[in-house]
Amino acid sequence: MPFINFPAREINCKLVYYGPGLGGKTANLQWIYDHTGQNLKGKMVSLATETDRTLFFDFLPLDLGTVRGFKTRFHLYTVPGQVFYEASRKLILKGADGVVFVADSQEERL
Repeated sequence: MPFINFPAREINCKLVYYGPGLGGKTANLQWIYDHTGQNLKGKMVSLATETDRTLFFDFLPLDLGTVRGFKTRFHLYTVPGQVFYEASRKLILKGADGVVFVADSQEERL
């Protein structure tokens, strides 16, 4: 359930991009970052390995205007897809308001 801060008139939603390793989760967030106006987004944070694989998570805050007088904020996260990062995935999924499943649709990746 989104966190609603009535005194500040804010609605905060946590969305987590989930899927297998090298499935395109970080690429999705990067595309959103690249196509969103500077005034609507914060800094994209990526904790990656030396080979650009997501180590813990990626994070992108978005400010998408107001709904009935409440400022809407979305906090977009990715999880690492590799099997040995299961504990990280569980931690990042806590409190999620929505999950976006991402998988590479190339035939050799299915």
